[in-house]
Amino acid sequence: MPWYPTGVTLRTLLAGMLVTVLFLPASAESRRWLPNPAKSVVTFDATHQLGDFSGRGGGVTGEFQIDTADLRASITGVARVRVAALRTGNETRDRDMRKVLDVDRFPEIRFTIGSVEPSFNSVTPSADTLLTVKGGLAVRGVERPLTFLARVRLRDDRVWVRGESRIRLTDFGIEPPSRLFFKVGNDVTIGFDLTLESSE
Repeated sequence: MPWYPTGVTLRTLLAGMLVTVLFLPASAESRRWLPNPAKSVVTFDATHQLGDFSGRGGGVTGEFQIDTADLRASITGVARVRVAALRTGNETRDRDMRKVLDVDRFPEIRFTIGSVEPSFNSVTPSADTLLTVKGGLAVRGVERPLTFLARVRLRDDRVWVRGESRIRLTDFGIEPPSRLFFKVGNDVTIGFDLTLESSE
């Protein structure tokens, strides 16, 4: 004889299903990824009337939650770099930069992901997937919205992601410093090149 749930039993089953759905993770394949500090850097390019210059900083830290099979699922994460790790190849300029960025009070620069818009749904080892990464960049205690245009690919079970954007120093309350009576340009191109490894 077929069994049909009573009203009470049906309500119990539906409640159980609802609880299960609510407490399932957003993506069953979402994993925690950490930057490999030895293979992850941030970069910047600045202008100056006596010669443009570039800089970089290694030892990037942070963590990300990514489902490589479903990039349209929620991606969260934060990347950090120590201001003291930034180098331009000129010690005097580096010392001035650390002073301008007030390294003693604000020892790190941080980017927090708000949303990611991928060109394709997944990450593969055969081709780059383009990303529009929106979030907040915090420099010297001031956070501003910023969008990076980036690309991502799988490399030997690691996630390689690279991106670039432009900022204005004055948006972060930073007066462009002067060298030999000429100011550094207010617009600075910043980028990142990260190798992420699964921690799970």
